[in-house]
Amino acid sequence: MHDKLSRSFTYAWEFYLKRLGIIVTFSVPFILAFLIPTLVPAPTYLALGGVFLRTGSLPDLTMMDMVITALAYAMSVFIIADTIVNINIVVRSKRTLTTIKHEVIHAVGTYATRIFYIYTMALLLMFIFQLLTYDHPIQTWFYPFLSFVLSFLLFFVPPAVVIDNSDTPTAIKRSITMAIKNPHFVLVWAITSLVLVSIVKLVADLLFASPFSSYFVLLINCLLILPFLTILQTQIYMEKYPLAR
Repeated sequence: MHDKLSRSFTYAWEFYLKRLGIIVTFSVPFILAFLIPTLVPAPTYLALGGVFLRTGSLPDLTMMDMVITALAYAMSVFIIADTIVNINIVVRSKRTLTTIKHEVIHAVGTYATRIFYIYTMALLLMFIFQLLTYDHPIQTWFYPFLSFVLSFLLFFVPPAVVIDNSDTPTAIKRSITMAIKNPHFVLVWAITSLVLVSIVKLVADLLFASPFSSYFVLLINCLLILPFLTILQTQIYMEKYPLAR
């Protein structure tokens, strides 16, 4: 276990530094994806480099506000899916003869769409649960549990789609199998992401006043932290292939 994790971190870090220019370029859409929800008439807020929705305030929105918010979040999720795919393509390009430009064009209608479907289904499931349990005590503890379970089981969906060219049902199946067999991989990745984002948040609070510190964290998170974590996630997934080590 230690060897696999050590190898994954080493590869991810070396690859990240080597291809930093193109990785940062491909990561720019992350910024747009996280800013879109803040531009709609919805109760959103920035925290630890992410954008979150206050579902408790949804009853105060009009039907038009809800439609606009839903469209904005759908657009945001698709951009995130496409950006993750593009970073995965950069990683995969090391093992294939296909050019990155050709892969990126092809990926929009295939890989990104598959990941978008899966992420949207997960978000809708959590959203429906929040509505059904609105103002009910069960929501305070069961919603975080549900969110954790879905995030854990779907953790390896992006590399399953891009690296293995899996269709939607197969990607879900492979992600669940990989996560259940290697829960420590997901845990270490989550701890790493929390540590990195927390360090950036601490530095931002020391350098900038609110709300500028939140936007600084968002910027660093989108251009530097998320790309590295995506590469690490993919390399961890590829550990199941001996030839990829």
